[in-house]
Amino acid sequence: MTKIDCLVCHDRTGTYMKVPTEAGMPDPAVDLVRVAKSVGRTSRRTCGECHFNGGGGEAVKHADMSRQLLDPERSCDVHMGGYDFQCSECHRTRNHKIAGRSTSVPVSEGGFSCENCHGERPHYGDGLLVHHLNKHAETIACNTCHSPVYAKCKPTVVSWDWSKAGDKNRKPIKDKYGMQDYDWKKGEFTWLESGKPVYTWYNGSMKRMLLGDRVDLDVSPIHITEPVGSIKDPGSKIAPFKFMEGVNAFDLEHRYFLVPHLFPKGKEDATAFWKHADWQKSFTAGMQAAHLPYSGKYEWYRTRMYWGIEHEVMPANMALSCVQCHESLKGERTCNRCHQDNKTVDFKKIAQKGTDFSYMASKGRDVSHLIGTTDYIDFKALGYKGDPILHGGRFKKLPMGYTPQ
Repeated sequence: MTKIDCLVCHDRTGTYMKVPTEAGMPDPAVDLVRVAKSVGRTSRRTCGECHFNGGGGEAVKHADMSRQLLDPERSCDVHMGGYDFQCSECHRTRNHKIAGRSTSVPVSEGGFSCENCHGERPHYGDGLLVHHLNKHAETIACNTCHSPVYAKCKPTVVSWDWSKAGDKNRKPIKDKYGMQDYDWKKGEFTWLESGKPVYTWYNGSMKRMLLGDRVDLDVSPIHITEPVGSIKDPGSKIAPFKFMEGVNAFDLEHRYFLVPHLFPKGKEDATAFWKHADWQKSFTAGMQAAHLPYSGKYEWYRTRMYWGIEHEVMPANMALSCVQCHESLKGERTCNRCHQDNKTVDFKKIAQKGTDFSYMASKGRDVSHLIGTTDYIDFKALGYKGDPILHGGRFKKLPMGYTPQ
């Protein structure tokens, strides 16, 4: 915490601001006496001043964090909207070390997970559904079911092409969400609202491309971040991610990621891209600041990042239902494929209890294409032969004598 201004986190007036080009100094217009007299605990607002805007703007890269979380509905985030949680109630802090790990950057002051509060058996009760949900929790991350879509209330960027930047004559066009597809300073964007996550195995570790790492430029896309995990790894769980596709510049000789100089330092700045729109000058200055050699030769390559979905947690009645993942439960035969019929248990009702995409669509969410979806997490892409109800789980065979129907 040696490089973070105390008032950024502890101001309670909402008036504290910085000057972008003054190395972190406060704006002269700020009443520092008033701000100093108002300091207090952090809040969703003070945390969000930075984290809602991570990546160049609100919800640009963080698909599950935006100003919507300042006052969300319960259906948007059950912790912040249902129970009025502040960020620090999960991101607990000791000696100004804040627990929490991002999948995008290799910074950690202590990790935590849903299980820290909810335990390894997070579903309560002794019924049939609870038994199976707790078995699922051994293999499936909580947000796989409890965050079936991301960016529910604020669109996020899913594609960012820096190579298109620099055209000051190009006029931006607004998409169906009202978001602009172009900014001459940053390039071309594709936005998405209520996006369906990509699911993969994740054991809590990430592969990351760090500054100066040599990469194979013949592999496309080049992964800037990628989850570590495998269907064969007992410590891995199926977890939800947002794909962040990009087009970025790499040094052709040194074969590493290039750092541009973007923001002008002042009127005399002769190399900033946001002033001169000259990539060659921008990369030369940027790599000099990064203390890495630049060959002067660059090319644009497709890249990909995985951004974990950790917020916008939906309540139990809006989590994915059994049939939305298991196609084998969608017909007349449901849980009675394995369980004996019971007059006191409505298997079909249990299997279909969960997210209602029709209701979400009626509220204006862009999810009409998800209505009636099954095999939601794509079992074959995860390494299964198919629906595990028919083909067995990753470490278990089917019961003796059972023949898939």
